[in-house]
This record gives sequence, structure tokens and C-alpha cells, in this order.
Amino acid sequence: MAVRIVKRAVAAVFLTLAVWGLFGGHRLPHLALELQAVPAMLKHPLVAVPLFFGLTALIGRFFCETMCPLGILQSLVNRLTHPKTGVRRICTRLPETKAQRIVRWSVVAVVAFLLAAGYGALAYAVEPYSLLSRALAPYLVFSVLLGAILLVAAIGDGRLWCNWVCPLGTLFHLASRKAPFGNRVCKGCANCRKCFPKPAAAPAKATEQKPAEGDGVTRREAMQGLVCLAAVEKTTDGGLAELVLPGVATSRGASVLPPGALSRARFQRLCVGCGLCVKSCTTGVLKPSTKLATLGQPELDLSAAVCDPDCDRSCARACPAGAILPLADVPRRDIHVGRAVWHAEKCIRTTDGVTCTLCSRKCPYGAIHLDGGAVVVDDRLCIGCGICENACAARPEPAIVVDGLDIQTVMRPIGEADLIAEMKTLLKDGDAVVVARDGVIRNRERGRGIGPLLKLHDDEALGDALVVDRVIGRATAAICVLGGVRRVHAPLMSKGAEAFLKEHGVACSCDELTDQILNRDKSDICPMEKTVADLTSPAEMVTALRAKLRELREANAGK
Repeated sequence: MAVRIVKRAVAAVFLTLAVWGLFGGHRLPHLALELQAVPAMLKHPLVAVPLFFGLTALIGRFFCETMCPLGILQSLVNRLTHPKTGVRRICTRLPETKAQRIVRWSVVAVVAFLLAAGYGALAYAVEPYSLLSRALAPYLVFSVLLGAILLVAAIGDGRLWCNWVCPLGTLFHLASRKAPFGNRVCKGCANCRKCFPKPAAAPAKATEQKPAEGDGVTRREAMQGLVCLAAVEKTTDGGLAELVLPGVATSRGASVLPPGALSRARFQRLCVGCGLCVKSCTTGVLKPSTKLATLGQPELDLSAAVCDPDCDRSCARACPAGAILPLADVPRRDIHVGRAVWHAEKCIRTTDGVTCTLCSRKCPYGAIHLDGGAVVVDDRLCIGCGICENACAARPEPAIVVDGLDIQTVMRPIGEADLIAEMKTLLKDGDAVVVARDGVIRNRERGRGIGPLLKLHDDEALGDALVVDRVIGRATAAICVLGGVRRVHAPLMSKGAEAFLKEHGVACSCDELTDQILNRDKSDICPMEKTVADLTSPAEMVTALRAKLRELREANAGK
């Protein structure tokens, strides 16, 4: 009696915390979700697998009785709908029939095949935690399935879903068959009902209609199990068609996964589709997939919102299965989840002749620039945040769309010497200036003269940064000082620039030091250097440089 009370109390606590957690509870209910068997075994396999199966081998199917919300709900519904029978839990676990074994292990085989093939969303559709969380999302298919399961529990005996369909229940059943401290059923038990409370005055006719001894499960009960299995197959569309919501861009090459998923194969194998990450997303960009192969698993809906580059990664903290890794030492902006792709045939620059620059102006990392009439995306700078796609003025579909990466790129900080070497390589590839911050390359610009660096200064991209420029004279040094640059390196630097930078507390280094910076044909001193020769204030120097730059551009335009 005491054991039964303890089990019921534990079950009530877990059911309450699990439902609370699925509706956005705090840390305690979230811990109850992390203790669910499948999420725990996916996130911490070396600890959770031996723990769950070891305890099951000792004390029986404790998880199904006291920790699984779906199992507890079935028991609760069965008890509420059969209040007078007083069936002991031990009697609802009748001897296994051949039909039951066929159904059970067929489900296990199908689930194992789907997991091996990378279709985790379908494999977890019959797993209790995933099924319940999707049903409460609410996800219509799973809500209907949950209702059917509880209806079967109401009209049947015990947890029929657990004992016929649930693959986890099948594995726990196998592990608990010889549990020394588990519930015991005598070898010859065949639903004789002797363990039912005896009525005070049973009529004679009732005693003559005792159920016949048999193998323990009637044909109707076996058919109920098969119907449940068939219902799962029907509610997942049979694999014949993908479900697509209206208004979603159809030109996306691949769905964009949450930052921290790392790889598509890994994510689809581990994600149970519980939806906690979707509920915790601060911008609302995460949505459950409607495609059959990834049904319920989250993906970025960049037509509705953007993945904030400064996000605190709440989706990773909410994931109980470890499908989205927190990567605590890496900020969101250093995780590349996709790349923007420009579709010229949809762009209003092509279709309407409009000089639209929204995508290049909105990109926070300078990954998009215009080359004549074309939009060019730098894959090395694009992180797949979707700001460009969300801002695109083309209708009905955006002209620039983010394609998800099958393997996400995580930019981890590197040493300054290695970082400078990498930035110099980019200069050789055609960049004019490269900017890094916190050990990671942030911005790159192409062009000639001081124009690229001035653009970065106007974009406020130089603060506390490491700047590598092709040539640094006093003109370039003034822009760096005014922009708040922390350190400067150049293949070629003038002695005047070195002294100016050190005077203003900016660390500097170079491969070659020269007396003066010459113009392009080496015939005279650079005109920008002449412009700031008699100036000492960085602000005055930059103002003079802007005026000189406008003068040169107007002169070139008049030719």
C-alpha cells in the first residue's frame, strides 16, 4: 500500500511538472522534461542509458508508471473510467501474445530503420514524450492521436499504447522481464479476475459467467493494438506528399536549422520535435516543419522574422535532447546557419529597373555588395540571419533567399598572429580592408584608396577592432583613430602613420616601413597624404579627406 501511494505521488508530480514545462514553465518543470527517457538518453547517452535500463532491470518499468506523462495519463483515464473495478496495475499487464509481439517488434524495427535513415521526426512520432509535446503544441495530427490513445485507455484495460505500440515501452518490457524487485505476475495468470475485490453479495448468475481461461488477450484486444498502429501510419500521410503552408517561399534550397544544430543529419536524428525551442524563441523565427520527413522539427521561417545576430540562444537552452547545442563560448553571430542566394529574375532591380539597395544596406556584416546591376553575396561573411530576405521589397517572393547549410560553420576565436595571417590572405584575394573583432573576422570591403575604410567607419564597424589594410599612411591612420580602432596592421606603412597611431594609443605593425606613401604611378606623393600633411586633429583630417574625395570623384565624372 505504501509503495502504491509513493508511486502515485511521484506520478502526479511528474505529470504536473511535465505539462507545466511543455506550456513554458521555469527551470524546475524543464528539469522534469530533461529527465524524460528519450531526451535524457539522447543528450547524455553514457549516463542515462545504463541508468534507465539498469533500474528497469532491477525494479521493473518504473519510468512508464511514474515518470512518463503519456503513461500516467493513460493510467489516470483508465482509473477514472473504471472506478468500481479496482483493477490492480499488476493485472493490466497480461501475458504477452504472439500478435502483441509482432506489433511491438514491428514498430521497433520501423523506428530503428527511420533513425538509421535520418528521419528522426517520423521515428519519434510514436515516442511518448515527443507525441505528447506535439499534441499539446497543439499539432492537429498528434492532438487527434493523443485523444485516440486516451479513448482506448478509457474503454480498455491499462496502458494499451505503452504495451502494444511504444518502442520505448517494448525495450523496457524486455529489460524488466526478470526484475527481482518489479511487479510479479504468476506464470499461469490468464485474466482469471481472482485478484479483483469480491462483491459483497454476488448473484448466482454472475458466478456462472466467469470469463474462460485462455491465453490472456482476446482477439478484440489484439485488433485494438493493430488499429493503433494503423492510425499512426494514416496520420503521417503515408509518405505520399509533403505538407506545405501557404505563403512560404518555395525557392529555398534547404531549410535553415536553428543555430547550434551543427549538422542536418545529427539534428534530424536527435530532435524529438517537442517544440520547446519554438516557444522559447525571442524573435518568433522558429516554426515547426510541415514537411513529412521533418514533421514537427523546428526550422527558421525567415519570411516572418529574422534570427537576431545578438540573440541569447534561448532555443539551445530549452532543448532537452541536446539537438541544439548551447555553444556557450560562441555568440550567435559566429554561427553560420545558411547563405543568402540572389535570384535575379525576381529582383526589382531586374524586373522594374529600380535601384534598390535594401539587402546591401540592411546586412549587418557587409556580406552583400552591388557589382553593377548584380547583387553579390560573400559566403564567408554571410551568417544566414535572414535580415536581407526579410527586408527584400520584391513580391510575392523575396529575390534574396537564405539557403540552409547541411553543416553549420562555427567561427571560434583564434590567436592574433594567426588572425592577421588569415586577413592578409584575404587582401591577396582582392579585399582592400579586413576588420576583425573578438578574434573573428567581421567585415571586409573591396575598392581602392580610402573609400572602403571610410565606408566601414560610417557603418560604425571599426570600434575596438583589428584592421588590416593594404597601405596605411597618415590619411588612413586618421580614419582608424577616429573610428576607435584597437590595432592596425599593413603590408606597407609610412613612418608618419606609425608615429601618428602610436601618439593616439593605437597599436600598429607592418611588413614594410616606408618614408612616404606614393600615388599609383609612383610619380608623386599620394594626394590624400598631401591633404592631411599639415593637419594633426583626426576629426579635421577626416573632414578634409571627405572633401578631397568628393573633389576627385567630381573631376573624374567630368572627364
